[in-house]
Amino acid sequence: MKKNKKRSKRMSVVAQYTAHAAAIMMAAFVAVIINLLAGSSCSQLMKSIGEKERILGRLEDERMRESARWEEMKIPEKLEIALNKRGLSMNYAKDSQRIRMSSDGKVMPGQVAVARANQRASATGAVAMNRTSSANKRSSNKKRR
Repeated sequence: MKKNKKRSKRMSVVAQYTAHAAAIMMAAFVAVIINLLAGSSCSQLMKSIGEKERILGRLEDERMRESARWEEMKIPEKLEIALNKRGLSMNYAKDSQRIRMSSDGKVMPGQVAVARANQRASATGAVAMNRTSSANKRSSNKKRR
């Protein structure tokens, strides 16, 4: 009796080439589909970026215009015109009304406005604005603690 030997079935050469060709065509088809999908998403992104850039440009132009308008409005002559339009009048302070202070926040001595304020305060019995009154406040705050 003959044994049933499994024969190795080999594909024919034509079948092998056909299978290889089908695999290559399928890979090419998948590559084309992926390329189309990537291209469409890239074009959508480019449109979105272009739109955002146009909005940014428009806002930058608007900011520049507003900045120029603001700078123009800060000119003293323009301020005076705007105040007069609204029925307001504003004058600059006289030298006798100005109080100059040092960089550490203390009143500089020898000013006319400070001397007048001290005179008025002593005449009415109020506390004048000087260093001793602030020192007294500090010492009274320490006593309270």
